[in-house]
Amino acid sequence: MALRLILIGAAILTTTIATIVGLNRNAIVLALKGKRVVVLGGIAVGKTNLTKFLSSGSVPEEYTGTVDPVKEKSRRFELNGLSLNIKEGYDVGGLEKDIAVWKELCDHADIVFYLLRADLLLAGDGAAEERVRRDIRHIGIWLEAREKNRPSLFIIGTHCDLDPAFIECCQQKKPNEYKNKFVSLPVMTELIAIAGGLSQVKVVLGSTKTVEDIERVVFSVFDQVES
Repeated sequence: MALRLILIGAAILTTTIATIVGLNRNAIVLALKGKRVVVLGGIAVGKTNLTKFLSSGSVPEEYTGTVDPVKEKSRRFELNGLSLNIKEGYDVGGLEKDIAVWKELCDHADIVFYLLRADLLLAGDGAAEERVRRDIRHIGIWLEAREKNRPSLFIIGTHCDLDPAFIECCQQKKPNEYKNKFVSLPVMTELIAIAGGLSQVKVVLGSTKTVEDIERVVFSVFDQVES
């Protein structure tokens, strides 16, 4: 998915959970205005839900894998005082055959979102670990080749709602404890190193199951995009 974002205006944003996130208007404008955002990831990690939310404000009721690129309509995106014009977007698949398309999108991206199943990595799923290692190796090479205008990379861990530990941390207002545990996983340490280190990579955790879940993820991204 590649989205052309044009920032119209921004105000103070407030989360519906833990805390109030104060985002600097000028910093947001500079960080996002006119930027091309690319959403990548394997099968069933939440790409389509995220892109459908950004293009329509809703999420699909049932999961349908993306086989061929699907063009999404333009819309004005409104979220608690933040207003963006999304010019157009393409939802692309997460199969091995789609890697060439991923590269083309990364070559023209300003911001890259890479989605992965955080719940599976925390559970030690070997197949999930191998898939994300392979993906990040590709993405790391593509980003390194653009050293002078390197895109920002966000690794977004999804399906955290399936992990009781995540829910407990949110209820106790200790989301950083869960994030620290996730980032400390050997596979995540390896991925972050391949992608250029913590100075080049931002990590966001959450869910793309519902509109409310995705709003929280978007808030978390905006909270880091200016830093």
